[in-house]
Amino acid sequence: MLIFAAIEPSAMYYDFKLLNIGYARHQGDWNFEHICSPFSRIYWVTEGKGEVTLVGQTQELLPGDLCLIPSFTTHSDHCDGPFSHYYMHFLDASRQVYDLYHQNQFPLVISATEVDERIIRHLMELAPDLMLKDSDPKTYETSTRILQGVKAFQQRPVAKQMEINGLLHILLSHFFAQARPRTVSDKRIQHALWTINNDLARTPTLDTLAAEACMTKDSFIRLFRRQMNTTPTDYIIHRRINQAQLLFVSERWPVKQVAASVGYDNTSYFSRTFRRIMGISPMEFIKQNR
Repeated sequence: MLIFAAIEPSAMYYDFKLLNIGYARHQGDWNFEHICSPFSRIYWVTEGKGEVTLVGQTQELLPGDLCLIPSFTTHSDHCDGPFSHYYMHFLDASRQVYDLYHQNQFPLVISATEVDERIIRHLMELAPDLMLKDSDPKTYETSTRILQGVKAFQQRPVAKQMEINGLLHILLSHFFAQARPRTVSDKRIQHALWTINNDLARTPTLDTLAAEACMTKDSFIRLFRRQMNTTPTDYIIHRRINQAQLLFVSERWPVKQVAASVGYDNTSYFSRTFRRIMGISPMEFIKQNR
């Protein structure tokens, strides 16, 4: 299964903070719905069978699988019987890897190599204090817990921070080694994307975007779909909702302020759109992440 995830090629600094790492054994109790975290997750499965559902598809997880779930990706976990895995939760303080996810098409699951296994075991040795006491996301996804995790990571010796950061880079690189850039070859669509992302609160109408591209609206929509595999309207909606998630977690603004900042004057309409995309309301999302 491939998931889609935008960053300038020259920007290559990702400041990872390891929040949690540990080994979990489950017996039909790894069942959590609508998880959407501001941090990324990597799982290495060692026993049994589990399932992760995201982007409307279900991916089976088997022993030897290495699974990456990007930040702010709504997903659900499930297992019926034995399921054991190592887990790693890491935050990107540079806020650049989130765009990198959206710039590339990459596999959700790859086969763990001996190098991956050694790295994960070594990370466990470097941070034995980061094991979760409870596997329910509601107990560790609050912004307070995340900020505590970042502070604790920054209090580690600089050498340890650098080593952990480097090892996480290597693990993540193995997913992107199999990624394909989502290239946009048409300059008219490149310009439209720049215009949209430059100010999500004041995105031009489709008529204006089409006129700037010297095209009819229908022709512009068809070209955009061919280049981006989605319509301009859906692209704008998803970018706005993604930005809203970031603001809820990083700025802790009220719903009305976040809605306005991403282009929604009508807070009720924003809330309905958020629920349609995320599966939960803005208030439920805020409650989960505070």
